[in-house]
Amino acid sequence: NLKCHDLKHQIRKLSNKEEFSKETVKEITDIINIYDSTIKTGNEALDLILTEKSLLCQKKNINLTCLADCSKLSFISESDLYSLFGNMIDNAIEAVSKIDNAEKRNINLIVRNIKNYVSIAVENFYEGNINLDNNGLPLTTKNNTDYHGYGFKSIKMIVEKYNGDFKISIGKEIFSVYILFK
Repeated sequence: NLKCHDLKHQIRKLSNKEEFSKETVKEITDIINIYDSTIKTGNEALDLILTEKSLLCQKKNINLTCLADCSKLSFISESDLYSLFGNMIDNAIEAVSKIDNAEKRNINLIVRNIKNYVSIAVENFYEGNINLDNNGLPLTTKNNTDYHGYGFKSIKMIVEKYNGDFKISIGKEIFSVYILFK
């Protein structure tokens, strides 16, 4: 990250000179931003999805913090990992996108290996009310319920498929999803 910071600084200095067009400088900066946002978790499939979500968060002025050791999640298929983490992060992005206060536009992802367990936690701020369905899952806030509201059902189904535990916690301002696999 220090190298990326130094490169960005050098590019800004070069952009003030007439040798490079502003478009060229922007293109180089975008490439460095992609490299800078690459997340390394110990699991290639998750590196891909989390890097993609990190770039999306940058565009939406959301801070995504990942402290993730995913090296012991290889027992879950790549497509299930993609769906599991994609849905969790997408739900969090949707919630924090509605918040005007920049200090609360944060998503935290923590994946830890503790003895024979893998613990996954996603936490984010939210505003408004969260209504739950009969299964204790959040109801979609989108108008068209025919195509929305499947994210949490998918998360729960994947967790159960791999004999994990799934819990949602709704605090005063913080929404959390906790998953535990043995």
